[in-house]
Amino acid sequence: MNFNNRVLVIDDDEMILDVYRSILVKQPEKTSSTILASLMNSDDKIVQDKRHFQLEIANQGKKGLDMVKQALEDENPYAVVFIDMRMPPGWDGVRTAKEIRKIDALTQIVIVTAYSDASVTSIVEQVGFTDRLLYLKKPFDSEEILQLSDSLSMRWNLETKVKGLALLLEELIDNLMLMNIAFNNETEVQPFLEKTINSISKFLETPDIFLACIEHQDLMMKVGLGIFATGLVDGPEFQEIIRQIIAKEPITKMFRIDNYVIMLFSCHEYQGVVVGALSDKEVEGFDRLLEVLAIDLAKMFKTGETIADMRRQLNSHEAKIKMLEKKLVEAKAKQS
Repeated sequence: MNFNNRVLVIDDDEMILDVYRSILVKQPEKTSSTILASLMNSDDKIVQDKRHFQLEIANQGKKGLDMVKQALEDENPYAVVFIDMRMPPGWDGVRTAKEIRKIDALTQIVIVTAYSDASVTSIVEQVGFTDRLLYLKKPFDSEEILQLSDSLSMRWNLETKVKGLALLLEELIDNLMLMNIAFNNETEVQPFLEKTINSISKFLETPDIFLACIEHQDLMMKVGLGIFATGLVDGPEFQEIIRQIIAKEPITKMFRIDNYVIMLFSCHEYQGVVVGALSDKEVEGFDRLLEVLAIDLAKMFKTGETIADMRRQLNSHEAKIKMLEKKLVEAKAKQS
C-alpha cells in the first residue's frame, strides 16, 4: 500500500471546512479572514510550504460514518479523522467517534472541542481511553492541524505496516506447518514455496520475485512470479548478476535486461539458495527480508535432505526387519 495521507473532516460549518481546505489542500480556497481570526491565534498565518493531504469532508456524524464504511469497503481507508464536537441536529463528536471506532480500529481520531463543550475527562468517560483518540481545543492554529495530520498519518502507516508484517509471518508459519519437510523430491515442497513467494510478493507490493538455487555456476529456477516466471533470467545480464552473487558482491543498481529496465533490484544468496525481487519504489526492510528468506530456505532444504536421507535409511532397515520376520515365521513353520 502506498503512503496513506487521506484525511476526513466531519464538521457542520462550511466556513470552518474552508479553513481545513486552506491548511491541508494543495491549492487553498479563499477563506474569510474573520473566520480565520476567530479560529486561529491572531499572529498565525496559513503555512504556504506544507504537506498536502487527500481531504474529504462530511457535514454530519452519520454521513462521516457512512464515508468511513465505504472507504473500508473500497480498501482505501482514512488515516486521520477530525470530528467537531457539536453538529446539531445530528450526532455530536463523541457519538460519531464511538461509531467510527466500532468499525475502524486503526484510524486516528481527533475530536475538536471548544472550551465550553466538554472536558477531556468527560469525553474519555464516554468514548473510553484509547491512544488513537486525541483532542484539539479551539481556537487552533494551522501548525497544529498540519502536525496532527502529518504525525497521525505517519503513525497509521507505521501501524499498518507492522500489522502487515505480522500477517506475513503468520502466513509463512502456516505454510511451513502445511509442508512435509521430510520431502523425497522437490515436488513435495513446491506448494509451500509458491505460497511463500506469493505472501512476500504481496507484502513487498512487487509482482516480480523468484526463488532459485545455484548448481555448478548455473541458476536453477524453483519458483518465479511476474517477468521472472517467463524465462527472463536466461539473459546474459542476469547471468552476470549471478556471477557477482557467487562472488559475494552486493547487487543493488539499475540495469537492463532485454526490453526491461529494472530498478532497485535486490538479490540474496545463501548456501546455494538465491532469492531476488524487483520493485519500482523503496521498501524499508526489502533487502533484509529477502536475505532472511534465503538463509531460512537454505537451512530448510538442508534439513529436509537430511531427514529424507534418514527416512530412506529407516525404510531400508524396516524392509530388512520385515524380511527377517518373514524368514523367522517360515523357519518356525518348518519346525512345526
